[in-house]
Amino acid sequence: MAQTPYSQYGYGTIDNNATGNQRAMGSTGIGVRNNTQINMMNPASYTACDSLTFMFDFSIDYKGSWYNEGNAHAQSQGGGLNYVAMQFLLGKNVGASIGLTPISHVQYTYGNSIPNGSYTRIGEGGLSQLYAGVAYQPFKWVSLGVNVGYMFGRVQNFVQVATTPTTGIYYKTISVNDVRMQAGIQFPIDIDNKNNITAGFTYTLGKPTEGEALVYDTFNDTIAFKMHDYYSMPHCFGAGLSYNHDKRLTIAVDGRYDMWKDAKYYNPNTISYEEMNNRMRLSAGVEYRPKLVSSSYFDYIRYRFGGYYEESYIKVGKNSVREFGVSCGFGFPLRSDKSILNISLEYSHRYGHPNPLVKEDHLAVVVSMTFNEMWFWQRKFE
Repeated sequence: MAQTPYSQYGYGTIDNNATGNQRAMGSTGIGVRNNTQINMMNPASYTACDSLTFMFDFSIDYKGSWYNEGNAHAQSQGGGLNYVAMQFLLGKNVGASIGLTPISHVQYTYGNSIPNGSYTRIGEGGLSQLYAGVAYQPFKWVSLGVNVGYMFGRVQNFVQVATTPTTGIYYKTISVNDVRMQAGIQFPIDIDNKNNITAGFTYTLGKPTEGEALVYDTFNDTIAFKMHDYYSMPHCFGAGLSYNHDKRLTIAVDGRYDMWKDAKYYNPNTISYEEMNNRMRLSAGVEYRPKLVSSSYFDYIRYRFGGYYEESYIKVGKNSVREFGVSCGFGFPLRSDKSILNISLEYSHRYGHPNPLVKEDHLAVVVSMTFNEMWFWQRKFE
């Protein structure tokens, strides 16, 4: 998790629900079907899993960050576990997945001097979801899927104002316990024996957020209230398209649109709702494997690169927040050629517009491991 002062707004910075290999491809996947990698971006993809295998995937990352605002400079480091996921078939044409994934991140610490004192702002926490999903492929050309997630987590924002002769402490906390639902569809189309395309679409239901909010300051009583009437999550739409050639080359593009302007996030310190922008994101990625059969190990390695551009839902005064990034990486197959070690490098830049505000540069090393083993294969003896 990287520190960013922009995470003090709303639920924090939003995670893209991308696996390690997808992050190397610009975090694309809505229109991708892959029988050797888990794809949590679109539940309709779960039917791409082989009938005899069970996939397990987890990822960790390490991120260095640099911040610039005028003549002020700072840096930080962070990282940790990103997600854990599993995928398998339940029966003919029915796939399933379960896992634990992040939704948002909040992590910042900064302060400044004021007349007769100083102030400090600290934030931490974020939202996660424990999900279970199922997909059904009634025909070769269509797959339908749905995820049901238990959304939970806590977001804490703390302000300390130290002046002579008193010190004021203010904080607000939201604790979320709710259900989140996402539906997806994919249309895989074979052009010929070596070429195919897949179009995918997703929809995540927007609804009031269930949980409890708590507000405290030094000079007033603590106030606790239910979140249902004051907070909500947006309707989210996604579309993706991928092209695959000979199971060696994959080109993918994604687009996302989250309707945060219609969502609610109450700020009890100002007794008003935070103003938010609709979130828009465009991404593209490529994966290339030189050969399907070869005597050289290097011909089995997956070579990946990608990029993205995003307009965040976060709004700072009259300024929007924008972000772009590029990534590259490798997938190193293990002895079975199905279990894969993924290593990638991801650079991103975040800034305000039209006022650049704090300019952030982040460099992340991402490592993920996908175990893809034939757990359901029974050996027969003559």
